[in-house]
Amino acid sequence: MKQIGKGARMMTVGRVEGKRLTYRPVAEAELSPRERERIDEARLRADRLRCGQDSLMHAASCHRADFEASARWIVATCRSGSEQTIAAELEEAGILAWCPTERHRRPPRRGRKAVDIFLPYFRGYLFVSVVPTQEAFAGVLAASRLQGLMGRDGKPFLMPPRMMDALLISAMKDKKDQEDRPKLPFRVGQRVSIRSGPFADFLATVRRLIPERWKMEAEVSLFGRMTLLEIDIDSIEP
Repeated sequence: MKQIGKGARMMTVGRVEGKRLTYRPVAEAELSPRERERIDEARLRADRLRCGQDSLMHAASCHRADFEASARWIVATCRSGSEQTIAAELEEAGILAWCPTERHRRPPRRGRKAVDIFLPYFRGYLFVSVVPTQEAFAGVLAASRLQGLMGRDGKPFLMPPRMMDALLISAMKDKKDQEDRPKLPFRVGQRVSIRSGPFADFLATVRRLIPERWKMEAEVSLFGRMTLLEIDIDSIEP
């Protein structure tokens, strides 16, 4: 049993002794001409494959000279939950990818603070911008763990420019709104006082924050039982 070692300069030979398999190193000088030939052929195939992948990835790169004038957006599919990781991998390879996300508030757990998390808006999909050639499409797939490209008969769909512009502008607007919106000065589980409205002067317990609507859900004791109400943030004080 033989295995190619580092740089094809060393091999290990397996020998069965009873039920135990032991190994000893074999120097390159001990290899037969046929073994050396097989190692050289394997190395040559690996080099050709690497060069081929590099060429395809260059065809999909955003650094090519005609990218700005000719690039179009396509839709790629991937395993749900891996969108942002794969988008980062493509960016490292020089391929422009976009994974639109939306912010969610993760409630506190086991004494930890509530945190904001960003989840993909389109689960299992992300957008990639390339010059639309077969080499570029193949390069996108070679550079990442994508499952495929949305299309028909082996030809990926090209997103209409107006639709992509609308998506990009909408995403930028949502991001700006989220950055400009002040953070809510309350936390889940906090006891607060209602200062205005039909339940003024009642005490309440915050159960859920709704920052996009500037509201919260809070429990108030009514008629001897706890009742969940939706209340404006402006009507609450700590």
